Amino acid sequence: MKMKYAYFLIAIIISFYSCRDEQKESELTAKIEELEKQLDECQNGESRLLERLKQSSKDQDDESVVSIYRELLMRFPGSKSLEESKQYFENSEGRIKKRRADDEAEKIAELEAKKKSLSKLKKKLDDVSGITWYHQKYFTHYNNLNRTSIYMGKKEGSSPWLRLMMSYKGDDWIFFKKAMLSFEGNTREFPFNDYKEKESDHDGGEVWEWIDIQLSTDDIAWIKRFAKSPEAKMRLSGKYTETRNLTSQERQGITDVIAGYEFLSEK
Repeated sequence: MKMKYAYFLIAIIISFYSCRDEQKESELTAKIEELEKQLDECQNGESRLLERLKQSSKDQDDESVVSIYRELLMRFPGSKSLEESKQYFENSEGRIKKRRADDEAEKIAELEAKKKSLSKLKKKLDDVSGITWYHQKYFTHYNNLNRTSIYMGKKEGSSPWLRLMMSYKGDDWIFFKKAMLSFEGNTREFPFNDYKEKESDHDGGEVWEWIDIQLSTDDIAWIKRFAKSPEAKMRLSGKYTETRNLTSQERQGITDVIAGYEFLSEK
């Protein structure tokens, strides 16, 4: 009987302390929630949000102004802070809309310029392969010329592609193994298959060597910058080396073909 009473007493004591622990935990949780609420009020309270909105307006951070105003509208509808911040919001929203309209107008203008560049190109359809070839209009790039150019191919229903042609003419062979373009200290090598993509010929005491290779997307972005530089040059190097600056016609031709390529790609 005494043993049962002891067990009962122990159970009461355990239950008592357990309840006290639960009570302490509940009180601690409540304090944490209160602190979190106070911290949120400090960081995101009405006056603090208004202060942040004004600073964002001063910094011309229009996106933040709009975001903070919408938060004020959601959390404190009808408040004085909302009335005070409305003009900041309308000014920022107006500037954002204007920038978007300007960006859209600029995109349209760029597209029209590219379309115009496409109309400048010489166009020829190969009705056997179904490929339309586009070449710049400033010169015909024959194999026996010291020239660098690009041209474009387009098949119905497929994306366009670009090819690079680099050629050398002289009294002696250079037996080039490397083809490079360079501008303002930026040099890019264009690898080629010496047996499949390089050709040579000779006549009347003159020799010529050339390559005709397809360009990658990365190549195109680089060549676009290359063509804008008055320091653009080509180099063919092997047993001997030949380096020359590109003419303004060569550079403009590259620019026109790339613009036409971008227009057809975007379409």
